[in-house]
Amino acid sequence: MKPNKQPVSRSIAFLAAVFLALFIFLSRPASLETLIWKFPRWVDLQEEDSTVTVEEIKTLLDNYQQFSIQEVKDTLETAPSLASAIEADSLHPITPLPAEAVSVGGESYAREDAGDVLHPDLLLQGNERAFERLASFFSKLNRPLRSPSLHIFHFGDSQIEGDRITGVLRSKWQETWGGSGPGFLAPAQPIPSLSMRQEWSSHWKRFTRFGKVDSTIEHNRYGMFAAFAQHENSMDEISPWIRFTPHPRSFKRNRIFDQIHLVLGRTDTASSLTLELNNDTLKSIQLEVDSLHSTLVVPIPQDSTAVGSFESLKISFEGISPEFHAVGLWSKSGIVVHNAAMRGSSGTLFRQLNRVQLTAQLQSVRTEMIMLQFGGNAVPYLKDSTSIRRFGGWFASQIRLFQAILPEVPILVIGPSDMCEKKGTRMQTYPMLPFVRDVMKSITMQENALYWDVFEVMGGSGSMAAWVESSPPLASPDHVHFTPQGAREIANLLNKSLQTEWALWQAWQADLTLSDAL
Repeated sequence: MKPNKQPVSRSIAFLAAVFLALFIFLSRPASLETLIWKFPRWVDLQEEDSTVTVEEIKTLLDNYQQFSIQEVKDTLETAPSLASAIEADSLHPITPLPAEAVSVGGESYAREDAGDVLHPDLLLQGNERAFERLASFFSKLNRPLRSPSLHIFHFGDSQIEGDRITGVLRSKWQETWGGSGPGFLAPAQPIPSLSMRQEWSSHWKRFTRFGKVDSTIEHNRYGMFAAFAQHENSMDEISPWIRFTPHPRSFKRNRIFDQIHLVLGRTDTASSLTLELNNDTLKSIQLEVDSLHSTLVVPIPQDSTAVGSFESLKISFEGISPEFHAVGLWSKSGIVVHNAAMRGSSGTLFRQLNRVQLTAQLQSVRTEMIMLQFGGNAVPYLKDSTSIRRFGGWFASQIRLFQAILPEVPILVIGPSDMCEKKGTRMQTYPMLPFVRDVMKSITMQENALYWDVFEVMGGSGSMAAWVESSPPLASPDHVHFTPQGAREIANLLNKSLQTEWALWQAWQADLTLSDAL
C-alpha cells in the first residue's frame, strides 16, 4: 500500500515552524547564555566586525615613529630649537592644522605647526585656556635651575599600578628637565612596584577609599593617595617598621635622592619615628599629637644615595603609629613624577576626601601638573546615555576640585583605553566605551583641561584584541590591561606628545627672542 503524499501546505508550515524556533533561539537575551549551550545570538550575527588586525596595529605604531629630523628642520626653518628638542625618529607628517595662537600672559604660544610634526591621534586636545596653562607650565620648566623641584601627580586606576606608564614618563622627563627619585610612595602597598620594593613588619593595615572600603573607618582623612597605612600596635610588635629597597630593574634615577619627605595624617598620641639609611640611623623625630596633616622633610648626607650606594631606607615607629600616607624621595631641583594608582576607581572619589588635608598635601610640594587616567572602571557599568552623562558630571566636578586647590595648574586627562568583552565567538569593544570617551573628552575641554585619547592612539574600536595578539603581547588576556611592554609603548607615545608641545613652545620662544633682538 502506497503512503499518502504529504500536502505541500504542511511541509511549508513545518519549515516555517523550524525557522521561527531558530529565530527565537538566536534572539534570546544575553542573560541566558550561561543556561543555554554556547551558540551565536542574532545580534552577534548582525554586528559589524570591528576587529583590528595585528598587522594594522603594527603599521599604526610604525607610523607614529616616522618622520625624520631633517623633515622637521625643513618644516620649521625658523625654529632650529625644535629640531634639537625632538628625537629623530619621533615624528610623523600629516596635513597641517589650522593656525591658532594661545595667549599666555600677553604672549603667544603658536601651535599651528603641531600638525606638521605629530600624528593626529597623538595630538593633545584642549581649548585656548587649557593650552595657556600648559604654556605657563613650560615657562617654569624653561628656568635653568628648576628649583625647588616641580611636581607632577599621575593619578589613575589599575592601568598604572606598579609604576607602569608613570615610571617611563618620569625617567624620560628627568632626562630632559633634570631631577631624580621615585617621588611619593604609598606605604604598605600590596602591589609590587618597579620603582622601589617594600617590606614591612606584621600588623600593618592599609585602608583605601577606593575598591573595598573598610566600613570601620568613620572619617575621610585618606589623603592624596586616597589611602593610608596604620599599625595595629600588637603587643608582640614593639617597634613596627617599613623598609624600602631599590628594585633591581628600576631606572637608576629612582635610586638617587637628597631629601626624604614623610606625609602623616592624624597622630592620636605622642610617638616618634626613626629613619635608618643603609642600616645607619639618620634621624629620630618626635611626632606632634592630633595633627590633621604634617609633612616632615629630612635632608640626607651628600653622596649617601649616589648611583649604586643606596641600599635601603627603614622607618620605625615607637608608640602608637600615626595614619601614614606617603614617603617621598627626590632631589631638590628638576622634576618629580608621582604614581598614585587606585585600583577599581573610576576617578570620581576625590571630592569624598577631606579637602583641607588633600589641599595641604598637594600644596606641601610645588605641584605644577595633574594627570588623571581614569574611565575604564566605569565602562562596564554604564548602560545608557543618562548614566554616561551622570558619570561625566561627576568626573567634571573632580577636575574643578583640582583647579580650585591648584589654580592655573594644567590638568591632563588621559582617557580610557580600548576594552573588549566576548560577544558570541569574538572579542568586541564594550558598546558604551566610545560614548564614555566622547563625554569625558567633551567635559574635559569644557573645564579648560587637556585630553589625550588613548582609545584612538591604540587604534580605536576593536584594537585591544590586536594588542593582546601582538608579538610580544602589548595587552594581557583579560583584554583590559596593558602588559609591561604595552604600558611602555603608551608611555613613550604620551611622552612624544608632550615633548612635541614643549619643542613647539621652545620654537616660539626662539622666534620671540629673535624678534626682540631685531
